[in-house]
Amino acid sequence: MSFLLIAILRSIQMIFGIIVLALSVQLARGQVIGGAPSTTIYDAFAGGINIAAVIVCVVALSSAALSGTVSYAADGIAALAALAGGIATAVELKGVSCGNADEMFYNNLINGGLFKAGGELNSGITESQMTTRCNMNKADAAFLFLAFIISTA
Repeated sequence: MSFLLIAILRSIQMIFGIIVLALSVQLARGQVIGGAPSTTIYDAFAGGINIAAVIVCVVALSSAALSGTVSYAADGIAALAALAGGIATAVELKGVSCGNADEMFYNNLINGGLFKAGGELNSGITESQMTTRCNMNKADAAFLFLAFIISTA
């Protein structure tokens, strides 16, 4: 593979890793009640793994002896992490529509945490914030799948 193609693919992988990490951290920080869902935390980990894989592979390019083995291992780990995160997020989203307040309210990745007041469940965030979190989660899953594809290229 040519150096230019490798540089382009690594750059794209780095960008996807940064996007996934940023989205996941923002979603975790936006969790109002309780801790962030484990899926969100894992997605941040998967984004970080993809960033680390790019760094390892670029460093490994300087050594012909390590280049192939180290790059394959790093890409394999990054690909598996991204695929697992994408699948977990997609499954947890359960096909929720970002325009349906009821679906978003009962989804752990989106609702920001629920609490009981007066015998009723309430969310600590508004419907508009839930819509934003819904879109962010869908983007997170999409970029994880894209990171998987780039890692296997």
